[in-house]
Amino acid sequence: MSNEKPPMMHKLKAPLMLSGGTTSKHQYLLPAGTSLYYDQAFPEGFVRYKVYVNVEGVSLDVAPPADKFWLDPLVAFPVGKEQLKQLAENYPLTKDELREILASGAVSKEEIRQLLEEFSK
Repeated sequence: MSNEKPPMMHKLKAPLMLSGGTTSKHQYLLPAGTSLYYDQAFPEGFVRYKVYVNVEGVSLDVAPPADKFWLDPLVAFPVGKEQLKQLAENYPLTKDELREILASGAVSKEEIRQLLEEFSK
């Protein structure tokens, strides 16, 4: 049995926007309930977490990294007013996701009111 302590983790209560990689102009949601495993805090003001993904139905080729700096992390951030507007227009946002985003407090009641007015025009 290993004496290694389990990593510190956080389970998302609200979705986070996810962007980066080769399609940086596209943004996606990291769903509420996703487990984030603490990796490292940086003096620049961000914290890196690991997310584990089980890949099914496809065999992915693996190879050692070719570059010295091989990490290419995505960026996750709270859903703000502009992101919520884009999601409402372009993303299949569920009622639960919308409820979790609004409950997170990242979008103020005034911003929600403004968005509703924009969509009612």
